[in-house]
Amino acid sequence: MFNSKSLDSDLFKFLALTVAFGVIYTLNNWLTPFLNLVPAAHLIHIPSGIKFLIVLLFWLTGALSIATVSLLAGLWVYFPDNYPVSLELALVNAISPLLTLKLFKGSLSLDEVIEQLNWTKLLKMGLLFSLLNSAMNQLVVYWNGVTEDILRGLEVMFIGDITGFYITLSLMKLMAPHFKRPVDRIQQKNQPL
Repeated sequence: MFNSKSLDSDLFKFLALTVAFGVIYTLNNWLTPFLNLVPAAHLIHIPSGIKFLIVLLFWLTGALSIATVSLLAGLWVYFPDNYPVSLELALVNAISPLLTLKLFKGSLSLDEVIEQLNWTKLLKMGLLFSLLNSAMNQLVVYWNGVTEDILRGLEVMFIGDITGFYITLSLMKLMAPHFKRPVDRIQQKNQPL
């Protein structure tokens, strides 16, 4: 039923994704504290785009990695004395990209969704993800009394999520030609000028 090789692979993938996202999340928050305008919301938040990308590519393993990093950040940095807020934020940070993909995926497999992606679908996904993510996060901090101004939080976080999403996608588009598969590079070399 379970083989140790598959469990080792899943565990390695989870650890690698968790460390990678943790580093990106920490660097972003360390380098941009001036963009953290309200509790749990940055004006520009690159990790939001990375979060969506990780869940798009790695589904539940990616969501567990996101939840783990969010929980640790909440417990150790943002809300050290507030375990419920840290746990709730970890859950909504994992659920928002999953829910977005579930709404777009329908009966398709995740691989089929990825194969059919185009810029129009990505734009729609970005808008829905940013809306869900900012609304769910800000509801948690408002509901738990961390902030009293939910509208300001929603505004800042939505802008931060949408910019982070599209900056991440733009960077990927710029870098994509440099990450061609070896077969593509060989075929490209052999084409006549």
